[in-house]
Amino acid sequence: MSTAELALLVFGFAGQFLFFMRFIIQWLYTEKHKKSAVPITFWYFSIVGSFMLLTYSVLIKDPIFILGQSTGAIIYLRNISLIYKEKGIRSHNFGFKMVIMLIVYFAFVAVAAYFYPEVPRKAKVSYSGVIFAIGLLAQCMFFLRFLVQWLTSERAKKSTFPVLFWYFSMAGSILLLVYSVMVNDAVFIAGQSVGILIYFRNLYFIRLEKQASDA
Repeated sequence: MSTAELALLVFGFAGQFLFFMRFIIQWLYTEKHKKSAVPITFWYFSIVGSFMLLTYSVLIKDPIFILGQSTGAIIYLRNISLIYKEKGIRSHNFGFKMVIMLIVYFAFVAVAAYFYPEVPRKAKVSYSGVIFAIGLLAQCMFFLRFLVQWLTSERAKKSTFPVLFWYFSMAGSILLLVYSVMVNDAVFIAGQSVGILIYFRNLYFIRLEKQASDA
């Protein structure tokens, strides 16, 4: 393994670690309150982890992972905006700051993609229509989870999570784990393996809440 490949792998695992930490925080928060709940730190870890994983995805030139991380970043920012608005502390130029941050970030990714040494990954992966179909279906599940969450939040004028979010998350995570194994990507294999457990735990707490309310 070359130095460039090793550095990229470490960077990818660092991004995945932040994604992992967001759910550890959310899990501990949920365990503490005995119900499925999401603190604002979840979204901060999400946005930083997403930017790092998007950079990783661009550098390994994987279109499935690029698609997933690009759509996720936008929705993470929107949830932070809604939380600030709900608390009455959002500045009047919050949206402008976010646009500037995105422009700077994507400029950085473009420069990194141009100058970073080629990572010979595709030679090790035999891409096929089946592999791409599974990857696209997985990302559709992930997109739908945040589309449902986004629409619910916009309607409620605050960041909120419907139960469908967790079902779509579970389905998407299982499919993306299959895709990650097929393309032999250790970074996303690790991330999706942990994610499945935490999605299941949230569904368990939601079921307990429903049983308690029906009793």
